[in-house]
Amino acid sequence: MIKKVTFLAVAFLSTLLIHADDMKKYREFADTIRKEVYSMELPAFQIKEIPEKYKNESAVIKAVYEDVDAKKKTGIGVAPGFFIIPKISGRARVEFGHLTRMLIHINDKAAIEKYSEFDFGIDKKRKTWDGYEKNRHVMGVRLVKPDGRIVDIDTSEFVEVEEGKKGEKKSRKLAIPGLETGDDIDVFFYTESKLQNVHPDPMEFYLKDDAPILNYAIHCVLDDKLTTQYRTLNGAPDFTVSRDEDGNYVLDLQLTDISAKEPRLWYNPVMQSPLIKMNIYNRRNSDAFTPKSARKDGLQANPDPAKIIEDRYDIDDWWLEKTPGFKDNEIKSGIRDGGKILKEVDRRMKSGEMTVLQTADYLYNLLAYYYAGNRYRMNNRGFIQRLFDLFKGRKIPFSIGLSGMDAYEQLDHMIDYTNNLYFIKVESNGETRYYFPPAVDRIKLPSEIHAGIQGRKALLYRKKKDRKKNPATDFFPLPMSTVDDNRNVTTVNAVIDGQVLRIKRDEAYTGATKIGASSLLTWEDLDRDYSSSLGRIGFDVNVKLNKKQITDRDAHYIDMRKEQQDALKDETKAYHDDSPAEFTDGRITSSGIDPENPALGYELTYTMDNLVKRAGKNLIVSIGKLLSSQNSVLPSDRKRDDDIYMRTPREYITRINLSVPAGYKVSTRSLTALDKSVSNPSGTFSVKTSTPSDDSVSIDIAIRFAKGKLPVAEWQEFLKILDAASSWNASSLLLEKK
Repeated sequence: MIKKVTFLAVAFLSTLLIHADDMKKYREFADTIRKEVYSMELPAFQIKEIPEKYKNESAVIKAVYEDVDAKKKTGIGVAPGFFIIPKISGRARVEFGHLTRMLIHINDKAAIEKYSEFDFGIDKKRKTWDGYEKNRHVMGVRLVKPDGRIVDIDTSEFVEVEEGKKGEKKSRKLAIPGLETGDDIDVFFYTESKLQNVHPDPMEFYLKDDAPILNYAIHCVLDDKLTTQYRTLNGAPDFTVSRDEDGNYVLDLQLTDISAKEPRLWYNPVMQSPLIKMNIYNRRNSDAFTPKSARKDGLQANPDPAKIIEDRYDIDDWWLEKTPGFKDNEIKSGIRDGGKILKEVDRRMKSGEMTVLQTADYLYNLLAYYYAGNRYRMNNRGFIQRLFDLFKGRKIPFSIGLSGMDAYEQLDHMIDYTNNLYFIKVESNGETRYYFPPAVDRIKLPSEIHAGIQGRKALLYRKKKDRKKNPATDFFPLPMSTVDDNRNVTTVNAVIDGQVLRIKRDEAYTGATKIGASSLLTWEDLDRDYSSSLGRIGFDVNVKLNKKQITDRDAHYIDMRKEQQDALKDETKAYHDDSPAEFTDGRITSSGIDPENPALGYELTYTMDNLVKRAGKNLIVSIGKLLSSQNSVLPSDRKRDDDIYMRTPREYITRINLSVPAGYKVSTRSLTALDKSVSNPSGTFSVKTSTPSDDSVSIDIAIRFAKGKLPVAEWQEFLKILDAASSWNASSLLLEKK
């Protein structure tokens, strides 16, 4: 026993010593990097004054400097071989460094609040079958006071945080003490990566920020034995390219006085900001896929997008050229009576009881049901492969297509072969439907196109031999939805009880408006609604579960119900911009996945205690608070240089029914003052009031955003709609004592 304890103590002590040694080495490394960075001769970081035209800006970024260094290294490694005999061979290695340094001038309290905390990465190691990735992160911060004093911030005082449902997102947060108006923050982030059989992560350089930039410089030194591909987007300038004495590619770019700022509201930087995307590959990797377009060393500036698209197809031709081979196995093995259900679907389609499109919708939802709630860790491509087989097995006429979310570059400017999604297009009797994987938006109807995909450029797959003759260039836009497709209807029934309002509120979301409510759904809701919808053909449709899985599921449901109630309470607080005095109940009435019941719906009952006030004998009701809290437009938002990107047109309808307590009557003048109508090509805000009876008031409110994308020339007109809706939130209704 003594020997065992001694051994454990020694082992524990050894672990502590190793950790201490690692920390010592890291501190030495970090100190060296900080010294090197802050000794760099960068004239832009010596700027003292800011131009007069920026004196009223909250913050001004005096300088940004990006430095990228990528070197190919060859080493010797050991990996498992046949019969457990180690295999010794050369290893494809890359040493990669990325520095981002900024000098930010603080002009007001808002800037102090914004820049008083920074996030930076956590050192990590990742192993693959025959490779590894080792990252070390260094942060440096110092304040430059107006009198020239430099105050170094101790970056070891960070706090490690975990975000996400399972704490999968880890980062370090560092507070900046002593930050004052007039200060400059000189901050940098440096990442050193050592990679074996792993490609460096893709990089993005946004040449625009939410504050003016006086000077932006990028300097890259890239080994000519690596493959570098980059794309300039949205009007971004190109690099100046040269070679150094070692043959490395040297890329330089410098911009001055970037006065245009990224707007706070309705803006997509990927689609609107000048941007450069860059991928670096080491084609010698044995454990990481290298696309065909990158299997030749050198620099590729703005390569032909058809070649990048061909990289995507090159991976998938094995299943795109023929049936993937999954057949009906997913449904038969994962859905109770799956084989019988498919036979019934086949029978109904052949007899005409189900049209081709109804069959396609049903099969989509059947497969989506199996995958819902991450029961099976599928990827988007895997879903489309299995849907391909289900459609092919029913002889549904379809095509495979490629497109992508608006978080990616468009297909005709593609630089990363992974930035896309497959979809299936079905045409029947003059109607066309598009089926995207549900992981993009789990609450979609079968053929509903996510708001971030609508209008995006798409491409239909053609056989490899056809593409050799004519590369992929026949892009077409995906359909856009209309205002009528994207509607949120809110019904508020409010009863005055003394000085509180007892409220029952019903919400119904269709189309793009469902996105905002999707987080309220649980797997229990989806399970119920998929099962009910799919069961209309005469089967009890359920995912197969064993006894242990059922027990685990039921226990999980209990936890999810509590989380859902908390989420519904939070929704109520956000709606009224105030917490309810009492939250009675909330429940999901529809998940929005059923073609016959397309709305995502829920109902809430609660009490608000600060919306009714006495004014002598009379009552004043804060009626405007029964309309959902509207976007606040800040003074800094009113001047705008960029188009307004809202994804889709949409409409928000609110119907308020207020019961007037006995002994009171509605002030006609107060009620008439609530009526409002503002309309222009960008949208509408309208309020119509009525008194159906002596003891009730009805108010119908419509907020219509007529376009998914508005030119900046319409911004001032659009502000009139926003201002009208926001100001109505402050409206009151007078109830007079009879």
